[in-house]
Amino acid sequence: MEIDGEYRTAFIDDQAPNLNYGAAPVPVADDQPELYGSGSMGGNVIGIAKGSQNKELAWALIKYLALNTNEVVKMANGLKNVPTTTAALNSPDLEVSPQYQVFIDIALNPKTITQPATKDGDAYVPAMLDFWTKYQSGDVPDLQAGLVKLDKQINDALDLAG
Repeated sequence: MEIDGEYRTAFIDDQAPNLNYGAAPVPVADDQPELYGSGSMGGNVIGIAKGSQNKELAWALIKYLALNTNEVVKMANGLKNVPTTTAALNSPDLEVSPQYQVFIDIALNPKTITQPATKDGDAYVPAMLDFWTKYQSGDVPDLQAGLVKLDKQINDALDLAG
């Protein structure tokens, strides 16, 4: 089993087109079955450099790429990333394989969440992923102690960020 993003479907289609595989939402706790099919989503941030010579044109391009449903769908189809707007998620022009559909359904699930904004950006994400990898590998003998250490690591990073 691998926990990965929607873009993996494009890599598999390109590098192992005959691979017989499936995709499914991440399992949930037995006492929270209503969360099955939801997930956690991230995204990308785009900005305009403070010293940009063409701020108005840059803003026009950002608006066009972010708000034009056809362009959002075109980018999603090309990159196999989940579209960033509801209109694009529901577009009949979105190219969706059965495996990719799982990620579209997660994006449309009202219980799906996003990572919280923090003072240090997403610095907590690599710390959590590193902990998760160590835990899965059996390198965390005491889960509770490991989580306490991870909590301190994240809080220390937040303190450094001001």
